[in-house]
Amino acid sequence: MGYYINETSKGEALPASGKAMMLIKDGAKVVQPEFQPNLVCVVDNGFFEAAGYCHSESEFQAFNNPTDSRPKVWLVHPEAEKLAK
Repeated sequence: MGYYINETSKGEALPASGKAMMLIKDGAKVVQPEFQPNLVCVVDNGFFEAAGYCHSESEFQAFNNPTDSRPKVWLVHPEAEKLAK
């Protein structure tokens, strides 16, 4: 897991919490956890959230590990690839 989204398409920094809502306001749509282009998984780590870009099937599988019980929100953002670093 290596590419993360830390800002919106307008260059606004994503907050430590509330990343999914900010990405939705920026054009993302909530989806079911299945691999597709521009897939983003927002993982709640407790003190902060991480918005991971699932750029491949194996990356998706890593985020969708059934033994990982952290809360997740799955999104498709039209500019996910460009925003991921």
